[in-house]
This record gives sequence, C-alpha cells and structure tokens, in this order.
Amino acid sequence: MIDIQSYFAKTHQGPYLNLNEDDILVDLNNRLFALFDGFGGSSIGDQAVDLCKKKVEGFFSKVSADPDATMPYFYSPKYLLETNALINSTFLAHEALLKENSSREMNERGGVSQILAMISENILSLVSVGNCAAFLYRNGRVSLISSPDCISPIGSIEQNITYRTFPLSALGLYEDLDPKVWEVNLQQGDKVVLLSDGIFSRLGVDDLRVILDKHGTDEHESVKSLINLSNDRGNLDNQSAIILSV
Repeated sequence: MIDIQSYFAKTHQGPYLNLNEDDILVDLNNRLFALFDGFGGSSIGDQAVDLCKKKVEGFFSKVSADPDATMPYFYSPKYLLETNALINSTFLAHEALLKENSSREMNERGGVSQILAMISENILSLVSVGNCAAFLYRNGRVSLISSPDCISPIGSIEQNITYRTFPLSALGLYEDLDPKVWEVNLQQGDKVVLLSDGIFSRLGVDDLRVILDKHGTDEHESVKSLINLSNDRGNLDNQSAIILSV
C-alpha cells in the first residue's frame, strides 16, 4: 500500500465575496479527499454544498462500519470497490439535492460541482461532476487527470479564461447525471492536486508546475501561492484546493 506522506487542504471565500459556497472534506480513515463548489447564492449554494458533503461523508461512515453494505445506485466490476463507492456516494448526494430542489423554480435551485478522490493500495480513484479539476504532478511534470465540465478546456492563461467558471453539469439540477470516473496508478513521490474554478480558471498547467517545483513538499505554501496567483490575475470567486503527496 502506498502511504499518504502529507497533505494540505484549504477553502476560502476569496478576495471579493462575503459567502463561501465551497467546502472540502478530508477523511484519513478512508483515505478520502473531496472538494465541493456550490452555486445559487446565499442560503442556497452553501446549503446545497452542506447537504452533499453530509451525504458523501455519511455514506462512507456507513460503508466502513458495515462489511455487508451494498452499492444501491451503481456497480461495475471493471472498477475497484472504492471507485464504485465514490460513484454511489455521488448519486446519493445528487438524489438528496434533487429532492431538496424539487419544489423550487430552476432559478432558485442550488447546484454543486464536486470531485471525490480516494487512494486504495496504489490506485487513485476519482469521480467528478461539474467544474472542478484534478492534476497529477510526477517527476517535475503536471498532467490533467480530470478536466472540468466547462466550455473552454484548460490551457495557457491566454485561452478563454472568461468561460472557465461556467459549469455544464452539476449535482441536484437535472435527473440525468454522468460522472467522470478515473483510476490512476500512483508512484511514490507523486502529488495529487484538486482545485475549484476559483483557482484553476486563472492558471495554466505550467503555473502549477512552477509552484509545485518551487515549494516541494510544503503543500501549505503551494496552496497559498496558487491562491495568490489566481487572485493577482483577477479571480473574484470562492477558492478551494487540496494537495496530497504520496
């Protein structure tokens, strides 16, 4: 089993907003890391995130305590059990938020982008919906694992940054949901980076590489630098980041 050497996770309202509709979840017992980005405004987006976070957290509390627990929404033998669990927790959160939104007009509904990551043995499982992104740093190179569901792909800072904060899918809005699912072999020395659009929408992959190279094993300083650089380039959104090293 590959060990988690260190990590740092932070969520913040950002330089402009008074409300933080982002949140993070770290469950070291289950080796689970999650990032949530809500939208809908005060008492809507933040409450939607809180509901989804509680559903994900509660699902893994139940699964870890009950060896006979089943996968109520989805199961595929091509995925690890842990990956199937992430998918099921995603659908559980989605169903709960759909129910919460059912009596509301569309313009009054809260939606949530989320990305869930879990490490089992040497495999990283990722399940993502909406406008969050995951990156892998290995041997001085950064690669995009899970791209955000947005109009413009991630690239250099010059490429259509205006549209990288508009999610094309989310939990709780429409019944149909198609999460992105990834399983990645990890190696000792790798870093996994999870970001909300309040950070990645103002950065390119090279920016991530330079910052991770500079700060090495100091994830706290890496997150601080990512947030500061994004804000220097005009970010006004909430910001969340998780960096973990193995």
